[in-house]
Amino acid sequence: MNCSACEARLAAYLEGDASPRDVQLIEAHLNGCPSCRALMQDLHAVEIRLEGLRGIEPRPDFTLGVMAAVAALPVPKPARLRVRWLLAYVAAGWALLIALTAAHVINWQHAFAAVATEFGKAGVAGSTLVDVGTRLHVPAYAAGALGIELLVLAAGAVALRHYLPRLSGWIAGTQAI
Repeated sequence: MNCSACEARLAAYLEGDASPRDVQLIEAHLNGCPSCRALMQDLHAVEIRLEGLRGIEPRPDFTLGVMAAVAALPVPKPARLRVRWLLAYVAAGWALLIALTAAHVINWQHAFAAVATEFGKAGVAGSTLVDVGTRLHVPAYAAGALGIELLVLAAGAVALRHYLPRLSGWIAGTQAI
């Protein structure tokens, strides 16, 4: 047993929770390693000091006092949603989006193609993870990968169902928005 393995098992050894084999290995290591023996003695000394501490009990009226102090606090006012600012930010965002589209900085056909490509890659990756998990007989790994794959495919289906009817003609270049 090396020092790092011994150090990792010292707490269980001191508490009596180590297996009989670990006890033998730890004791053999402690007999030959002065640094681990010193660490074990330090841990044992800390345990003895902690056992000597007495618990701190709150006063009997502690809970009632805290609850009374909380009840005496003023009720916070709910935060108001500033609709003007929200509308201004949304309008500014749309204006920026329209300006970038008009300046041909954003190419929507390319953006949708890139998103579709990423969904395809995620689907292939998820399928590969399922295959690996199945071949290695790791059902939890395969189930997690299958969940990821289904989540990606569901997100893609929702996005396509929502945006495709509105944008299909525009993406194909047959109509303007």
